Amino acid sequence: MLNRRLFVASLSLGMLVFSSAWAEPLNQRFAGLYDAAKPEKEVVFYNTFRQDTNRKLINYWNQNFPDITLKIVQKQSLDLIPVVESEKAAGKSQADAVMINEVFVANEWKKKGWFTPYKVSNYDQYPAQYRDPDGAWYITDVSLLTAAYNTRAFPDKSQLPKNLVGFTDAKWKGKMLLGDPKVAASNQAFFLALLNNGKLNWDTLGALSHQDILFTRGNADSARLIATGERILSPMVSSQNVITAREKGQPIDFYVLDEGAILVTQPVGLFAHSPHPNAGKLLMELLASKEGQELVAAAGAYWPTLPDANAPEHLPKLSTLNPESGDVEIGGAVSKDFLARFSKTFNRY
Repeated sequence: MLNRRLFVASLSLGMLVFSSAWAEPLNQRFAGLYDAAKPEKEVVFYNTFRQDTNRKLINYWNQNFPDITLKIVQKQSLDLIPVVESEKAAGKSQADAVMINEVFVANEWKKKGWFTPYKVSNYDQYPAQYRDPDGAWYITDVSLLTAAYNTRAFPDKSQLPKNLVGFTDAKWKGKMLLGDPKVAASNQAFFLALLNNGKLNWDTLGALSHQDILFTRGNADSARLIATGERILSPMVSSQNVITAREKGQPIDFYVLDEGAILVTQPVGLFAHSPHPNAGKLLMELLASKEGQELVAAAGAYWPTLPDANAPEHLPKLSTLNPESGDVEIGGAVSKDFLARFSKTFNRY
């Protein structure tokens, strides 16, 4: 389990007016909520963002809402879920807003009454697939699970396999890697989503098992090893890790297979009976705003979900990448059956 990292936004004495390209600064647009939240003094946000993304979020918060301290607890989603559930069981929930990577978990928490439905001011601008109909949660940014490759090894992208069956060609033996789905939830989600939508079958997975694939602990390791050339391609690495490495000048990029890319969604919502309910609403307004989405997208290599929010210039339009839903249940009976069959197929016991 990852160590808990607590980032505390420092308090400013005076209010700094943030000027932007939009008509009205956030601290003016949400002045009523800001005034209501000031007596609460802080807001606690559990999330799955990366460290650098959280730093930039805190800096942005300080510029707009300096009289309220933003505290962030950062964990991987599968580590965060048991923390939240144990706090709820003990009746001592600490979070005002929680972000996870699993829509099915968010829906279960909604059924349990753990989320407080709240319709943000721009609720009607959200595509239906990115918001709960009652406002229990929102998906403010998305990333993708896509194929990845070493750009030095493949200066001509036409040489790359076009689909998953293409990776079974003998010429790729010993040249590929994959995150181990036992420990890398996104890799499990990738395969489960493609199996569910009929774009992958066990015959193809069986053929892949003969390709001497190197298994890693997850996307960070996968991106690093592709960039160093230890293995030169993979059917799946998180776009976030690939883009981050690419921005540092490393020879790696992603591309979309014929099967399509898999969406990684991160529902975020307000918790019922939270310690700082007004500050939580203010945080949700920031995360759901055009400015907030563009900030997080640029800081964390995401695509925003609001139609009028701009993705970072270095990213292609999301609509051109043929994204497929990655809403699968990790940890349930189907997940366990998949892992057992995958281990047997790839002889990984």
